[in-house]
Amino acid sequence: MVAAVLTLLWRDVAGVTELTRMLARVGFLWVRPTQVTQQAMSQRFLSFPSELFERVFKDLLPHLRTAWQNRNQRSLPENIQFTLTKFSRIWIIDGSTLEALFCKLKSLEDIPKGQLAGKMATVIDLMTRLPVEIWFQENPKASDIKLSENI
Repeated sequence: MVAAVLTLLWRDVAGVTELTRMLARVGFLWVRPTQVTQQAMSQRFLSFPSELFERVFKDLLPHLRTAWQNRNQRSLPENIQFTLTKFSRIWIIDGSTLEALFCKLKSLEDIPKGQLAGKMATVIDLMTRLPVEIWFQENPKASDIKLSENI
């Protein structure tokens, strides 16, 4: 499941249907091609313990940052160079209501509305395009302002 989530994010896969096709055709990362049903993949996403993925993800981030630093040879745009003279880091934040995302997955359209609701926000390092922090809030109606405490 970790390989599936990383592939979903890193390769910007449109959804579970396409992810299932990729797994069957070529596999991903360290997972060889494997036949699974879309329903099985969707059910596993629903039951996968988020704490496990969070721990793996946070352990992996330093390695991803090091790999980025070792391969980055591009010159920076002028506006970013200027900003870095004033600040040591440039972080951006993006938030989403999870129910809106999950409603796009056809395999989950029969699940009662509201069951998957919640809000998620991610702080991303503009230089590496890697996440710095990820926050989740169960209340889908919570204002994004509540995230300001985390920021």
